[in-house]
Amino acid sequence: MDSERIKEVLEDLGYKLSDRGSYWQTNAIFRNGDNTTALQIYKDSGVWKDYVNDTSFSPFKRLIQATLGSNDPKDIDKYLKNEPIDDLYTKRVGKEKIQVEEVHDEKCLERLLPHYKFYNEKGINTETLKTLKGGLATSGQMNQRFVFPIYNEYKQIHGFSGRDIFKNSTRPKWKHVGKKNKWVYPLYADETVRGAILKQDEVILVESIGDLLKCHEFGYKNVLVSFGLTLSPKLICTLLELCPQKIVLAFNNDSDKEENRGLNACVKNYLKLLGHFDPDRIMICLPNKNDFGDMESKDFKSWTKKKSQLNLKEQQQYILEIVDSMAKKKSLSKQLLKNKKIILEILNE
Repeated sequence: MDSERIKEVLEDLGYKLSDRGSYWQTNAIFRNGDNTTALQIYKDSGVWKDYVNDTSFSPFKRLIQATLGSNDPKDIDKYLKNEPIDDLYTKRVGKEKIQVEEVHDEKCLERLLPHYKFYNEKGINTETLKTLKGGLATSGQMNQRFVFPIYNEYKQIHGFSGRDIFKNSTRPKWKHVGKKNKWVYPLYADETVRGAILKQDEVILVESIGDLLKCHEFGYKNVLVSFGLTLSPKLICTLLELCPQKIVLAFNNDSDKEENRGLNACVKNYLKLLGHFDPDRIMICLPNKNDFGDMESKDFKSWTKKKSQLNLKEQQQYILEIVDSMAKKKSLSKQLLKNKKIILEILNE
């Protein structure tokens, strides 16, 4: 497939292309994006990347699938017409050393068993687990874990997160398969999440799926999972796209330990977000207990009240004290330390 044919296909799909020499730029119409420089598509191969969502480079066929919202070979062949593109992709991969993210067939979920007892006993409704398509794995690297498929913006499975259900001390509580720094969960797994975020104009960021499940049970659908203590560039790009008026950092509350790792991680991510959002749009509000998974109705009511009454100026002053303490221990990068000035400017206004 030559560049003229690739261009013809793109225009047939509705893309308006800006010529940039060896590649075109255009908006991501498959996600209703309006940024005309979001996609970069190489003329010699159709290999493309979504820079707004910080995706990996992907083959031309995947762009067609995403745009059509279909994996049906009959739909794809209407545009490819059996023309060879794999060799072009291989050449581009070799030239750019591009690594394509692995995606998994939806049929693999048929092997997960609908055994929900583990989470039911933790107060999680079966319907919540079914919505997220979770189930028990009985073989493979996720054996004896309750597994949640992770979907990307093209409705493809690009990872799995599995919770050990037997509290086996010889292996970690959670196991992840895939590039979790590319995950934005459960934005593409549960269609109600985006609507809840936009309606409430707020995003709550938690560490694990366990936290998310409990939040869902008590009506908090505007929640995204970080899968650890660091916000990935992909997650931050998504926050920029959603543009909420309030971002709530709510990692685990390790107040019973010598170092409150959850709080310290929230402060670091707070500083990171200051590079993109106004300070008055970011807050830290840790769970009342160690994590949301331990909380019940009265705890959520108390947490909600605490969040609504939080004084941002007082919190910003408190964050500065933690930042100064971290700086003395040299546990902050120079870039994050620079963002301290943003808080100081706000407090001195």
